[in-house]
Amino acid sequence: MGRKLGTVLALGLVTSLVFALAPGEAERSAPPAPAVSLGAGAGTLVVDLVDGAGEADLQTVEALLGADLDWTHPLSVDEALAEGWVADVPGALAMLSGHPLVEVAEPEIVMEAYGNYPNDPMYDRQWHLRAMGAPEAWSATSRGQGVVVAVVDTGVSKVEDMDGTEILKGASFVPGTRSAADDQGHGTHVAGTIAQTTNNGKGVAGVAPDATILPVKVLSKFGFGSASWIAAGIDYAADEGADVINLSLGGGYSSVIHNAIKKARKKGVIVVAAAGNSGNRGVGYPGALEETIGVSATGPDGKLAPYSSYGKGVDIAAPGGDKRKPGGGVLQNTVDGKGGDHYVEYQGTSMATPHVAGAAAVLLGQGMAADAVERTLLDTARGDSWNERYGHGHLDLAAATKGAVKRGGTQFALGAVFALLIAQLAATRRRFQLGSAGVAGWLAGGLFFLTALPIPDLAVLGFFTKPFLEWPSLLALPEWVHFPLWLSAVLPFAVAFTLGAFKGTRPLAFGLVCGVGAHLLYGAATSTLDPWWLPASLGTLWLILNATACGVLALGLAGAQKLDEGTA
Repeated sequence: MGRKLGTVLALGLVTSLVFALAPGEAERSAPPAPAVSLGAGAGTLVVDLVDGAGEADLQTVEALLGADLDWTHPLSVDEALAEGWVADVPGALAMLSGHPLVEVAEPEIVMEAYGNYPNDPMYDRQWHLRAMGAPEAWSATSRGQGVVVAVVDTGVSKVEDMDGTEILKGASFVPGTRSAADDQGHGTHVAGTIAQTTNNGKGVAGVAPDATILPVKVLSKFGFGSASWIAAGIDYAADEGADVINLSLGGGYSSVIHNAIKKARKKGVIVVAAAGNSGNRGVGYPGALEETIGVSATGPDGKLAPYSSYGKGVDIAAPGGDKRKPGGGVLQNTVDGKGGDHYVEYQGTSMATPHVAGAAAVLLGQGMAADAVERTLLDTARGDSWNERYGHGHLDLAAATKGAVKRGGTQFALGAVFALLIAQLAATRRRFQLGSAGVAGWLAGGLFFLTALPIPDLAVLGFFTKPFLEWPSLLALPEWVHFPLWLSAVLPFAVAFTLGAFKGTRPLAFGLVCGVGAHLLYGAATSTLDPWWLPASLGTLWLILNATACGVLALGLAGAQKLDEGTA
């Protein structure tokens, strides 16, 4: 009995793994001064209560602060160390000063392993990367490996601090300009925020330094471009396999641009666009479109920048800079218009947008699906509810990567439960070969956790990190990811009646069926799978019913194996 249960548990766990604004907006300036303080306000407060303090004492402090605190760790309860989010850190510290239940209280301070974070000499001036939580994300996850980000802009040139960044050839859609090189500076600055070469001992850092940049020149050296050029550039980027399109440009509504964005989204491409620099209510296009992630801009104090447009269409806020404050612009390396390059601060919603595009690349590099990436970025943004200035809140890549890990954990847990139930209900006298069933399960569900491991050249493992049902997105057929019959038990049925017909290959069929079923169940539970033509509630029901059908198939395969073993 012990050996049998152990095998069941092992099978369950293994199978569960299966699871413009034209660029004229961005003025150039002298080299940046040292960064200013990000300011005080809401944040995490760490409270060290007196030794021996218990739950009642913690509740007393919570009542005083009007905030929820949790013990930092079960092993630190005896030391009475707690933490929690408060709306006013300085005010909370003042209230706790001299309190008899409190030994020490301070704002949360993030430490680092020396040498782990960038050694780029001007990184300390990039307040904007720290404001969005990029350093914490770098230390815990991938940095955009295998993700292609199209910069649809004035072009991109390989400046000195992009020596280690992969930049594709790209294309120009500006008449009379053959090269996708940057002749203005805006596009290269944007690309630097996304994927500046990082930890190379020179210059500055980027949000997703391991991402690949696809230059798409649609704006002239004067910073302007027609809607037809931009639409053609968007079509090209989607056809070339871009995973993310950055649109740090804008103006009035264009139906041809809108149509191009719709087609890109249909192919599974994330489109991020600037809100505009009017400083007034009214978001420019394409940032105002439902199909784009519209980005407003904040300064180093976390407040909406004075130039940023706001209103309906803003989905998230990100650092865009405010050069009224010393060192308050967004610092990157770009061309200088004289055949060389320099490090310069720009400001604008054009600068805010690539922070979000880079964050999307980091999450995609973890193996997340495009729809899940957008949902995670908005769900983890710092903010209580949507408002017209900050959308769903301030971009928080650190929280987003943690949210991605939680989604992966949910997938793992659901997969484990699914596989364990199938294995236990089958009650076969001798279990399937663990190896072959497990391998099939891995292929079906995807080894999502591999993206968090220090494995070189992770891009080649794309097929292994994504669930089988998401493989079409890697084969330039992203439309299939939403096709209802693909997100169903049709394929498992075909496998069950082919591979499942023979004793030797039946374990493979069992693993694949369990993996697909668990992935469908996970998609229903987390709303990360979106079958076309079905309203949200019917789509969820569709996924659940087909996951159940996979469970029935798995039981049938287990029963067939039992019969074969009984007659052997």
